[in-house]
Amino acid sequence: MNAVPIQECDVAIVGGGPAGATAACLLSERGYQVTVFEKATFPRFHIGESLLPANIPLLEKLGVRDHIESISIRKNGVELVSPAHPDSTMLEFADCWDKTMPFSFHVRRSEFDEVLLNRATQLGSDVRQGWRVTDVRLGAASELSLLTVRSADTKEREQLWRARFVIDASGRDTLLANSLKLKRKNAKHNSSALYAHYTNAKRLPGSHEGNISIFWFEHGWMWFIPLADGVTSVGAVCWPYYLKSRQTDTPTFFEQTLALCPALAERLEQATRVNEVEATGNYSYSAKRSQGTNYLLLGDAFAFVDPIFSSGVFLAMNSAFVGADAIHAILSEPTRARVATKRFKRVMILGPREFSWFIYRINKPTMRNIFMTPANPLDFVVFV
Repeated sequence: MNAVPIQECDVAIVGGGPAGATAACLLSERGYQVTVFEKATFPRFHIGESLLPANIPLLEKLGVRDHIESISIRKNGVELVSPAHPDSTMLEFADCWDKTMPFSFHVRRSEFDEVLLNRATQLGSDVRQGWRVTDVRLGAASELSLLTVRSADTKEREQLWRARFVIDASGRDTLLANSLKLKRKNAKHNSSALYAHYTNAKRLPGSHEGNISIFWFEHGWMWFIPLADGVTSVGAVCWPYYLKSRQTDTPTFFEQTLALCPALAERLEQATRVNEVEATGNYSYSAKRSQGTNYLLLGDAFAFVDPIFSSGVFLAMNSAFVGADAIHAILSEPTRARVATKRFKRVMILGPREFSWFIYRINKPTMRNIFMTPANPLDFVVFV
């Protein structure tokens, strides 16, 4: 039997989602040989359609802002609906402290992620869709790391790759965090989500049509995210005790859950579900560290808390920007390496920590009252 030939690249990226694709763009622009291994074939369904205003400058730097805007719906703010308050509250991004980011977008992630990955290809990355990384043997010090990848169409088709640096952007698969035993559950916050897409859902009028709506209910919270093609993403993030009470099939349980929120149920009276109900458990986790001598963990491959503030795509892309700078310093400017990697570590810890502070308190009466205050004195809308 012939030995499998070993191929080489400068940077191997596991995962072609927003974190992996962004890192690929930035490193390819700097002249590195980048290979992206993405287990799926795009376009593929993914949840997390709501972007933060802070995403827009990153999209501009990647040269895809206009393309993303053409396939998205404008999001000017957020509607908050609480069963403990008689009226909903509308918070506008234009009322934030930073007036330079007055809006954002809602996107179909299947389209959004494909635009980013195609951009990586345009900039010179070797993007290999349908290839799953099954094993990573990290090299010591200046040694190359060895990756084993398999084609999705047959288990017999296998490749070996050596890389100077490895980026884990595998999302919730958390490839390196699992293999290095770095992953830990978040003891302060644990939840699961059920979600699906609907047509003919009742949207807000006028300029508020594209706004995200967040509904609190007794077992967690729900989202209502309008998309550009008339489809609306609807989901419920629930506490574990509630999920354990399920005695029916998942679609029926999801419909029963939505009925527990009359304000949202009214918006869905004429709506039709157009895809299967998806479920995701064990939402909250983090890794003990975000980097090693020759690897980085980006985005959800490092940590995920809760989607209530729409932070996922921003944290993923932002981690790729600071991560790409750290990798460039390590590989080409060693005198900057210490400072760049220290900054990367700080950013990876800071983002989830800042969002977590609010997430842990969002269901407390005092914090909810602050969010439901029309004056919004603390400008919390910046986060949603």
